[in-house]
Amino acid sequence: MDHELTSGQTVINYNEILKPPLDENRTMKIVLTKGIAGIGKTVTVQKFVHDWASGKANQDLELVFLLPFRELNLREGENQSLFDLLCAFYSEFKEARPISDWICDRKVLFILDGLDEYKNELSFQTSILSDVTKKATLDVLLANLLRGKLLPSAHLWITSRPVAAEQLPSEIFRQGYVTQIRGFIDEQKDEYFTRQFEDPDLTQKVICHLKSHKSLWILCHIPLFCWISSVVLKTFIKSQNKDRDMPSNQTEMYIHYLLIQTGLSHNKYQGENVSQEDALLQHKELIKKLAGLAYWKLKEQNAIFSKEDLRKYYITPDEALRYPGIITCVSECKFGYNRTKFFSFVHLSVQEFFAALFVFHEFLSGNQDSLGLTKAKMGQKSNLSDFLKSVIDVAVESKNEHLDLFNCFLFGISCDSSRCILEGLLPRLEDSSLEDHKKVTKYIKSLRRKDLSPERCFGLVRCIVELKDSSFLQMPDLERSRTKKPLTLFQCTLLAFRFVMSDTDHDEFRIIKYSQSKLSATEFTFEIITEFKCNTCRLKGSGFTEKHCDILVPLLTSPNSHLTHLDLSHNSLGLSALKQLSRAFCDPKCQIQMLNLSHNDLHSQDMEFIKDVLSGSNVNLKILDLSDNHLEDEGVKILSAGLRSAKCHLEVLKLSGCQIQEGVLKLLSSLKASLRELDLQYNDLGNIMEKKVRRLKDKLPSLRYVAFIRYWFKWKAGMNITGSHETCSEDFESSQPFKYTLCSSILPLGDFDTQAL
Repeated sequence: MDHELTSGQTVINYNEILKPPLDENRTMKIVLTKGIAGIGKTVTVQKFVHDWASGKANQDLELVFLLPFRELNLREGENQSLFDLLCAFYSEFKEARPISDWICDRKVLFILDGLDEYKNELSFQTSILSDVTKKATLDVLLANLLRGKLLPSAHLWITSRPVAAEQLPSEIFRQGYVTQIRGFIDEQKDEYFTRQFEDPDLTQKVICHLKSHKSLWILCHIPLFCWISSVVLKTFIKSQNKDRDMPSNQTEMYIHYLLIQTGLSHNKYQGENVSQEDALLQHKELIKKLAGLAYWKLKEQNAIFSKEDLRKYYITPDEALRYPGIITCVSECKFGYNRTKFFSFVHLSVQEFFAALFVFHEFLSGNQDSLGLTKAKMGQKSNLSDFLKSVIDVAVESKNEHLDLFNCFLFGISCDSSRCILEGLLPRLEDSSLEDHKKVTKYIKSLRRKDLSPERCFGLVRCIVELKDSSFLQMPDLERSRTKKPLTLFQCTLLAFRFVMSDTDHDEFRIIKYSQSKLSATEFTFEIITEFKCNTCRLKGSGFTEKHCDILVPLLTSPNSHLTHLDLSHNSLGLSALKQLSRAFCDPKCQIQMLNLSHNDLHSQDMEFIKDVLSGSNVNLKILDLSDNHLEDEGVKILSAGLRSAKCHLEVLKLSGCQIQEGVLKLLSSLKASLRELDLQYNDLGNIMEKKVRRLKDKLPSLRYVAFIRYWFKWKAGMNITGSHETCSEDFESSQPFKYTLCSSILPLGDFDTQAL
């Protein structure tokens, strides 16, 4: 299955990562690809390198250097030049000519994979280094390479988990852009499992189980989780063991993966078939040693370890390699003429799971003080809720996300159901963890830290999900009627997840329902709109500004967008925001039919952008509300030019309170036959409309009513209309001759009948 990346909502094939967007003509020097654990970042760059090396793509690149951060860590602390670094990874260059002869004038790509695995923090305040032969520490080399000071002709591609990517300054992407691997959509999930199993009945049972636990089905957008789920569920279904519950969260899936791999390893190397539970008990000492290795290497932010590292934990290389689904041998690293064999867990998430297993074992054993994860006084025993709170505090202070997934597993392992599965491996704990989980869930919900990123908030939500308590989704305090406090970023994340977990169809998202405050997490609003194919988004008074356009504009122009109604009223858009939005509205892929820009402090010169929208390639716009903006006569004249366009098919136009006077004449002469409704209330039009109203009906056969400050004209076939002008907004269709009734808007109409009028 091909890997695809997104920039905004634009899908990019991995082999086109260095190509600029279609509407831009510039050189792409640097690209960042973000993605959560297991989403396929490393596989994507490996496929890119393979396709280049095999001559299938990107043949304009003369040299491609893949430099994984987990292996770069092994070079930390050495003074080296860029040439020395490259020779350490590619020893064949050792005998090459001076680096300046064969690299400086060539098209070269450096792929820096896995920034989140780099154990040091990158500093961009280091001294400038421009000489490729000059020696410096690794962090200085990397910082100058990323800033374009060292080998400025080179192209760079960095991959990272989202939180770790925040240390990269935005200015380095002026000649590049940021992409994200989003993973599988629902159709691709089905396709994956269909390809994975030859038996259609097995495929159906696997998919059915995953869909019955929505949190599992959501996680299946991660290819690695799909693979682990297929291994575990296939074993479960084929064994037909009805005494065991099938996994219902991510942690249980990894626990059963551990059991399966332990059983396979025992059966293969011990030559006897035993149950997975018996195999777990027989190998629990080795598992605890591997778990300790996993934790301490995770704290050091090392994903690779040597034979010496194994021996420190009393593990032989042979023992480690007898766990083929857990430990793997990294291909031998060649430093000069020396060859050293290194090992790693099959995936970083597996290491994070083992690390969580070790930590919870130590907590149950009363050894939590030695872990360096708690803030309690030495020797003071903490309960489970206090322990989990301390771990949360430590994790959110880390800058590269290396403890976030570990936290999810720790929460999951602390569940009663997980401890039951791991009975014999973990010390027994008589009390249930339910009450402790309620306390820590309340603590997470109360976090109001301003430095929490959206990705970190999502990680905290995932921690709560691992507790298997669906009551956390019931948050009546999110409703606007219950609180006047602004939503925190975490609450916005929880709101988004509540939409994801809901079985209800959501056609409309109304942000004002949840908060009176300014929109603090717009990205989640648009995630909700995209995920649930909402056709209506109401962002009235949400504080929408230019900075939010980077999120909304790609959504408006996405071929996958279902958004047709957009309410941006009661915001101060500003010129820059309106300019960006107008480009999106002009895009032929934009589906917007109803656009409300009322109360946005727009002025006459801003109507140039609205004119472009009306005369642009998007012919879908039917309803436009510009009420209570400072258009004045000059603005209406500009607007009228757009209304005359052959591409304009407006049916409803609202210009109430726009300070229009004589300019209405230009407006009326520009109206087209498609118009059904015209609102000109609260404009000082004098007697102009009374003279023009009869002619309007002759010119515009579809027109059903016109509203303005002195009178409301409304046509309905065969009958007169009563009622206040503010409630007369129905559409009327009839082939009968029309009549109109003149109703003074000054009168208190109420429930008057025709005779009373």
